[in-house]
Amino acid sequence: MVNRIATVLAMLVALGLALLIALGLGTAAYVLTSPEIAESLGSQSTHGRPSIPSAEFIFFSILSLCYLLWSTLPLSIGTSRQFDPGNLLLYPISLGKLFAVDLVSEIASLQSVFAIPTIFAIGVGAGLARGNLLGGVLIALVAAVFGIALSKWISMSVGSLLRKKRARGETLLALIGVVAGLGGALFGQIAPVLIRHAESISALRWTPPGAIAFALTHGLNEGHLVGYVVALLGVSAYTLVLLAIAYWLSRRAILGGGERRRKSSGSPLKALTETYTGWEFPLGSPALSAVVEKELRYVLRNAQIRMMTLMPLILIVVRIMNRRRFDQVESVRSTFATDFFKYGEGLMATGGMLYVFLILAGLFCNQFAFERGGMRALILSPVDRKTVLMGKNIAMSTLALVFCGGLLAVNELVFRDMTLGALLFIVLSFLIFAPLMSVLGNWLSVRFPKPMKFGKRLNLSGVVGLLLIPMIIILALPPLAATAAGFVAQSLLIEYATLAVLAVLSIGLYLVMISSQGESLQRRELEILEAVNDPGAGDE
Repeated sequence: MVNRIATVLAMLVALGLALLIALGLGTAAYVLTSPEIAESLGSQSTHGRPSIPSAEFIFFSILSLCYLLWSTLPLSIGTSRQFDPGNLLLYPISLGKLFAVDLVSEIASLQSVFAIPTIFAIGVGAGLARGNLLGGVLIALVAAVFGIALSKWISMSVGSLLRKKRARGETLLALIGVVAGLGGALFGQIAPVLIRHAESISALRWTPPGAIAFALTHGLNEGHLVGYVVALLGVSAYTLVLLAIAYWLSRRAILGGGERRRKSSGSPLKALTETYTGWEFPLGSPALSAVVEKELRYVLRNAQIRMMTLMPLILIVVRIMNRRRFDQVESVRSTFATDFFKYGEGLMATGGMLYVFLILAGLFCNQFAFERGGMRALILSPVDRKTVLMGKNIAMSTLALVFCGGLLAVNELVFRDMTLGALLFIVLSFLIFAPLMSVLGNWLSVRFPKPMKFGKRLNLSGVVGLLLIPMIIILALPPLAATAAGFVAQSLLIEYATLAVLAVLSIGLYLVMISSQGESLQRRELEILEAVNDPGAGDE
């Protein structure tokens, strides 16, 4: 119940934010397409060029960002909305009706909550400005349906590849998802380059965002009915093609078309007679070594996690593209800022580590997703639950260390600005982040687990999604507090001593909490066992 309430609250917050953004964009659309205001803005120019890009270019950019959002989320974090009617086909309901209902349900997805209000607000604003509200709403409706069809087509393609070729399919989709995610993150960085070539937008009117942008600007004018209808029919044709492919994929999945039997690799007798010796850590028990080995092997086999190693590189790209801007900011920095950053030279790299822990939050806060039965798989295990949690925490912290080490290594190769002081600051910050994230992740994993299927490892429960940003803020407080202490005392020794004390306290908190969290896990297992046990099974 708490998880559902948190999910509803998170969705309401997202909807409120989406409506605020839509209100602002709708007002901007009205201003940009109003004939009087557009004429006054066009008269203000520098060197013969308009001071701002055309309304068609701005609408094209906003719509492209919305469609990129519709495409990125199912690919980068996996989608929980893959159409799988299963036993529903036993009821007298056709597959077409089930597909239609599932298509309508896409309106409640996170990407639709943000994109649909924005698109309708732009359509209403442009329609009111041009005196053709019906035309603006109609093209906005077609644009929204195209986005839903695009999302459904991608989610069905994800499901089809995962069912047909799990390993290779998931690797390919994870790679595409990372590339799409990087493209979305770089959208704002390449905006100045696009603005300089805004006059070439007419060459992209054959694309769905280009056709919609043309219909919202030129198509709503008097005497341009033919262009408006052509744009409307073009986007509708794109939508029908995507829906037809998505429906064909769903029908193919239900009927089992195209499936091939996997050939058995190796003899079962050979597999039974082979002896295997697991990992053994010098300072760890065999049970702890086994848990760490299992978790790390699962991590290495997960394609999404392998491809996530590319995600931190977005910080390097952003810094490269804004190097000149950063140099200008440093040249005009005030005395206060200069002194403060003297004691916080590792804050930028620490921010990169925070980003790594953010993208790995789905692993830290859902520790039992790798097991097929979740916590139920541990009920008959003789291993101490404290050891189980410690093994999972060590594996996740090792993964975070690899990600952070790779990010820092690339940063040093590109910028050559790492100092020994900054490196010490980063190491102590990591010794704070890993224990705190493990304590928070264990608590959330035990109380609010999220059941997952193959390819959806990074999904979060409603409570975790609601508390994700506060968790990152909590992690950011110790480095900031240590920097502030060093700045106030005007002493680097005070700064690093404060950070070291906070690191010792974080590790101590973890060591104190891990035993009680192990007991809490064992109690939770018993609750699950009682819930799934049939009380009447022994009476038969």
